[in-house]
Amino acid sequence: MKTAYIMISNRHVHLDREALDVLFGIGYELTEKRPLGYPIFAANETVTLKGPKGSIPDVRILGPLRPYTQAEILRADNYVLGIDAPVKLSGSSGLAPLTIIGPAGELKLDSVAVVAKRHIHMTSQKAEEYGLENKQLVSVKIGGERALIFDETVIVFTDIEEPTMHVDVEEGNACCINNMDIVEIMP
Repeated sequence: MKTAYIMISNRHVHLDREALDVLFGIGYELTEKRPLGYPIFAANETVTLKGPKGSIPDVRILGPLRPYTQAEILRADNYVLGIDAPVKLSGSSGLAPLTIIGPAGELKLDSVAVVAKRHIHMTSQKAEEYGLENKQLVSVKIGGERALIFDETVIVFTDIEEPTMHVDVEEGNACCINNMDIVEIMP
């Protein structure tokens, strides 16, 4: 059986160096609140997301810094913010506009907000063992009280040793799943 651990994420922000300098001051460094699986960590720092209709305060930043800035939001956040963020993989282009506000400044960005497409991180070696390819779409079977099958789940090659599926809070709540539960990958 092909399996993966599950990790559930709430809305969060990834920043590049330039964005961190604008939002927190030149040369500022993120501080770690808790590890989320090397090298990713939840930072102590938070920002406010502001759209044309409303705002969401205290949105956690995830480190380390990335080559791009992106706000990964929940589908319901679109209604609060007054935007229409698409469902796409992290790092995609063609995202929704949004303003990110920090203690030292703000950024008005034309393409930054996304509802993260569910995906499974794994090494190319593990994918070969499972008979899978990078960017391949698979289905994932979730057991339990509210069992379901997630279709259109993307395989993403990374250096994460154990296959790990990322879903957002809304998807996790839909099937009553918890962090580190094990799910079945079905090509």
